[in-house]
Amino acid sequence: MRHLSLILILSFACGQALAQSSIKTTLVKGPGRDRLEGPAMICDGKTNTKWCVDIPREMPYTIILDAGQQTNIAEYGFTTGDDTSMYPERNPITWRVSGSNDKETWQTIDDQKNNHSLPAENEQEYRFRPTAAGAKSEFRYFRFEFFRLAGGTRIQLSEISLYNTIQTPVKATFVSGSGQATKEGAAMVCDGRLYTKWCIDEPRQMPYTVILDAGSQTPVSEYRFWTGDDTHSYPDRNPVSWRVSGSNDKETWTTLDEQKGNRRLRDENEQEYRFKPAVIGQYRYYRFEFIRMTNGTRFQLSEIRLYK
Repeated sequence: MRHLSLILILSFACGQALAQSSIKTTLVKGPGRDRLEGPAMICDGKTNTKWCVDIPREMPYTIILDAGQQTNIAEYGFTTGDDTSMYPERNPITWRVSGSNDKETWQTIDDQKNNHSLPAENEQEYRFRPTAAGAKSEFRYFRFEFFRLAGGTRIQLSEISLYNTIQTPVKATFVSGSGQATKEGAAMVCDGRLYTKWCIDEPRQMPYTVILDAGSQTPVSEYRFWTGDDTHSYPDRNPVSWRVSGSNDKETWTTLDEQKGNRRLRDENEQEYRFKPAVIGQYRYYRFEFIRMTNGTRFQLSEIRLYK
């Protein structure tokens, strides 16, 4: 039993390590002094805290992070605040990212203008790939200058994360799913098209289940749902409770994530929502069980995609 316990502990630790793929950073400087919503919150590793400031005379708002050693970043991520759905105007839309090794000479690695990618969703991460000339260079310090917001002068972000690896999609194929093989059957969730969807109303088959094949044993660090093409008219069809499991033989399943009463999916057509599983492991097959919808028994999603 002691050996089994040790194996379980090590397996869990490995899963957690895979999940924590960001570069650990510390704050060098940033505007704002509030202990609860000050700049130090931007890299504390907690999405339920945030940096929030409204000091127009200090714009562009500038955050400098220390990566601890010289490194290049393949991606960086912004995580929205805990109440962004109420205050989407606080999202940045124009910013510049620069790198330095002495905090004096800076080289631009990315420049974004009027980028409205950040969603009006709470605690959601959106990643960007640096494209400027210095993007492949190695730096210890990274500076983020925020020039313009979606509206007004108050900015907020929960986290700024740096990554030295790129999050890539997993090419998954359909194995099986609830419902009939029709033009709105379960296979539509991985056909790569947002204008098709899986739509089912068969209460006797609940929970509605779909199994995807990743092709080989693959650690999935994120999964994404896309709402249907008419969700604005039928928001009751969005899932609010579901379970994600992994397997290598389609017989023994390990629970990787479980959501209960999660109403993040909104009444918007073909919109993307991202989720990070609580556990990450090496599995070939991924099963999604949809237990409850916003209301009623009719369910629909446009796409389910896996990322590693």
